[in-house]
Amino acid sequence: MIRLRLAAIAAVTASLSLGITACGGDDETSATAGGDDATITYGIYEPGADSGYLLMGQEKDFFAKHGVKVEVVQLKSAQQAFPALLAKQVDVIQGNPSEALLAAQKGAKLKFVGSTMPGQNYAIYGKSDLASLAALSGATLGVSTPTGLPAVVAKAMMLQSSVDPSSVKLVNSGGSADRYKAVVSGQIQAASAPLDYTAQAAKDGVKLLGRAKDVVPDFPRYALITRDDVLQTKGAAVTGLIAGLVEGIRYADGHPDEAGALVAKTLKVAADDPMISETYKEFHDGGYLAMNGEIPVKQITYLADLQVKLGITQKAIAVDPMVDDSYRQKAVAEIGEVPSNYYGDAK
Repeated sequence: MIRLRLAAIAAVTASLSLGITACGGDDETSATAGGDDATITYGIYEPGADSGYLLMGQEKDFFAKHGVKVEVVQLKSAQQAFPALLAKQVDVIQGNPSEALLAAQKGAKLKFVGSTMPGQNYAIYGKSDLASLAALSGATLGVSTPTGLPAVVAKAMMLQSSVDPSSVKLVNSGGSADRYKAVVSGQIQAASAPLDYTAQAAKDGVKLLGRAKDVVPDFPRYALITRDDVLQTKGAAVTGLIAGLVEGIRYADGHPDEAGALVAKTLKVAADDPMISETYKEFHDGGYLAMNGEIPVKQITYLADLQVKLGITQKAIAVDPMVDDSYRQKAVAEIGEVPSNYYGDAK
């Protein structure tokens, strides 16, 4: 069941800065009111072609078998997700670790407790006259916020391609689909966006300049992030959430037709849309998934160091104190462990 409380979250987002004040105090909010420690409010970004994997736990209600009720709240971006988490509007979010590291540096008591899809599915798309990533110098590139995932992963890819990020003009071009469309229409020369559009790019005269997986393989995508107080009061429910999400990932990976149907239903596109089959194949064959909910600790540490290199922070935050693997371990004990295929584990 999805309960969208975007109006309340938007109000929180407008009134909060991403700092310790956002998570201070002991007042109950709608996410914790009533003391129901078997209910978890779970925030996710608006799903794309990955929804066959990321929403399957909800679709099949694998959560119920683990004794937890999950309220799924869809959020536009990190600009909504992290203020909502810090203000106790949601209990757990699926988000990029980079923003969590920044919040922790400002005093937020956050923990990484698992993952769904640690493999980074971003790419840089460009107009056909751009020969490669090395040709980005002087170009205008669409991102979201200056410290959000699209910008940070793009800068990492530039550094790896010997391009000075300061030589590229970064502009806020909206959500993922908006950024891609802005390249197609010629409003911008390049964009940082998910791999959802690779099937369409050639038809649109857009070039895939590089995949993050190939250029910066240590750059992670998603982790499950929560607050210390949630673990203290809803620990069993967090374990149930992780177990249900991982079961959903596994089920989707073994049932491509059902995963594709869920994508089509979620995005309101035709079931035979090439985006569905190509993206599914990418995730299935490419090792993007956390088949046991693994926390990508090495990759999060890479992000902490990258933030310093990019001038986002002055000192890398220690990652290990932010990791609590005990809830994931309990979840895997319930559902059984399977071989990992995450490409980051092989490096």
